[in-house]
Amino acid sequence: MKKRVVSVILAAALVSSALAGCGNSGTGGQAAATNEGESAAQTEAEEGSGEEAAVSGDNSYTMFMRNTYVDWIEELKWYDAAEEATGIHVEYVEGPDDFNDVYAEVDQRIISNTLPDAVMTKLAQTNVYGPQGAFVDLAPYIEKYAPNLQKYIDDNPDYKALVTDENGAIYGLVKESPIFGDFLGYRVDHLEKAGVDAESIRTVDDFTEAMRTLKAYYGADNPNYYPLTGREWAVRFGAWFDCLSTVSATESHGIYYAPHFKDFSFDIMNDNCYTMVETMKTWFDEGLIQPQFAAGTFTEGDWEADMINGNGTFFYDYYNRAEWFMTNGGPDADPDYQMDVLGNFVDADGKLLQAAGTCKYNEECVTAINANCSEEKIRTILTFIDYFYSEEGITLANYGVEGESFEVAEDGSKEFIVDYATEESTPAGEKRWSFLSDRFTVCKPVDNDAFFQWNGELIANACAKYMDEEHVRTGMNLKYTSEESEELASLVATVFDAEIAGIVSFVTGNKELTPDTWKAFQDEMNALGLSRIEELQAEAYRNTYGE
Repeated sequence: MKKRVVSVILAAALVSSALAGCGNSGTGGQAAATNEGESAAQTEAEEGSGEEAAVSGDNSYTMFMRNTYVDWIEELKWYDAAEEATGIHVEYVEGPDDFNDVYAEVDQRIISNTLPDAVMTKLAQTNVYGPQGAFVDLAPYIEKYAPNLQKYIDDNPDYKALVTDENGAIYGLVKESPIFGDFLGYRVDHLEKAGVDAESIRTVDDFTEAMRTLKAYYGADNPNYYPLTGREWAVRFGAWFDCLSTVSATESHGIYYAPHFKDFSFDIMNDNCYTMVETMKTWFDEGLIQPQFAAGTFTEGDWEADMINGNGTFFYDYYNRAEWFMTNGGPDADPDYQMDVLGNFVDADGKLLQAAGTCKYNEECVTAINANCSEEKIRTILTFIDYFYSEEGITLANYGVEGESFEVAEDGSKEFIVDYATEESTPAGEKRWSFLSDRFTVCKPVDNDAFFQWNGELIANACAKYMDEEHVRTGMNLKYTSEESEELASLVATVFDAEIAGIVSFVTGNKELTPDTWKAFQDEMNALGLSRIEELQAEAYRNTYGE
């Protein structure tokens, strides 16, 4: 579903009075020289945890974070090893589970002056609150206390440009993420029994013919069977039709903001998008796509049940979902149950069609430091983070401890010696080795090879073949001003919903699909603000990457 963007207008308006107690708020967010004024949230965390309280003094700090992430962190063996190596303990203040609620609570904590020492926030919030004194300008402290992080910033100009404002200040550290796209998963046993050769499916037309064969075979006795199923919005096939949203210094096409450079990425002005909608309508009319999925009303649980119970064969979703079905009930429902993934489609001319990929930096997983913190506390926080940018810390976070979770092969490569399925199925609350770098733990570099290797054999093999620059188009981070972010958030919320509603109407037949009605739809979207969105995106590209 569409990600909503939390408005920070109210909080920004109130922040001047709310930050009256912040240390040195009048000097660009520099920290106070003492511990006076440390947040009430920190006091509550330390006093309310009894014997479980964090070590006092400069060997600990508090951090507000989404509660699910806290649960995961507390299970990680490598995280415990990092605390032992650094001598620093992080006491987490648990926030809500929903991302939007997390960011809303950051707003409220700023207004009430109850921020812990550090917070999980998003870049848009640090861009607003940092200059107003809520968050520390980290740039001078990184140079002073975090040499490994400083080197990373110097060696990655795209990261530096993203986190540094026009005055050279850094108010938030952005999480690095692995680069991956979605996979087209399928039931191997379904294709084999229906006489469909997976290797023969190279184009979308091949895929449609395969679904027709499957529908005839499995749908004859099962009215609930649809070859293609999925969750939430079905308008996720832009990569298959070469009509993804794009942006460059000279032009921008489609919505390339928030999740729309990967999930739900499409450009309705591209002629191929008309072909995509036309093809999806064919799938709908012939019963090849789950109708509730096509309408955007099929939940994640509905989809999972369909795939496990044999009511679907194909899905296009998160890269490791094929493995998930193998370990979450598929073989129990059918002893022949076997999943795999197909490689990228090619177009009619044989050109490989790239999947839409994630951005290298996740702007919604950012660490900021409370401006009330003393310099000693800032040093403690940065020392802990800096460890993960050292060679030792990078190895620990991506592979664990040599001899316990990995070993070094003769060629120098690292290989896991613990089993993915065993570790990831450890009961909740128990310690495990886990290296799922798409989750937010601490800001750190990502080893993509380790991330892909840390999967079951099915997904690890698929990633080795398809998760590279040839098959996946990496998303680009674009830097917006706070005013541009506000305008875009409002426009995207309106235009994206309208685009989806219009496409669904065409696909399900509620609205006739013709060149004329499609042109009218395009004009309507431009009038709603699509053309303005594209202007803002192109300007942001130029501001981020130059001409």
